[in-house]
Amino acid sequence: MVRITERSRLEQVEHILGSGSGILDFAVEGEPNYYTWEGNEDSDWVIDDVEYVENDDEDRFILYPEEDFFICEIEDESVQCWSE
Repeated sequence: MVRITERSRLEQVEHILGSGSGILDFAVEGEPNYYTWEGNEDSDWVIDDVEYVENDDEDRFILYPEEDFFICEIEDESVQCWSE
């Protein structure tokens, strides 16, 4: 697991693991580990163009993109992702 501690842009994100506590884990194609952003419950994150949510009624869920991948812009207190 790689912790995201500074402004980052992730491309080719295959899926995103999310939790009710505000932590997001990003699975990037070809990478053996997840990239982890540790927000909190009231952090500002928006993930657009979601095709499917697995376990949407549980604390840990998985978001899959409409297209092949997500692109994610990550800052200290916010995350914005979309599918291309």
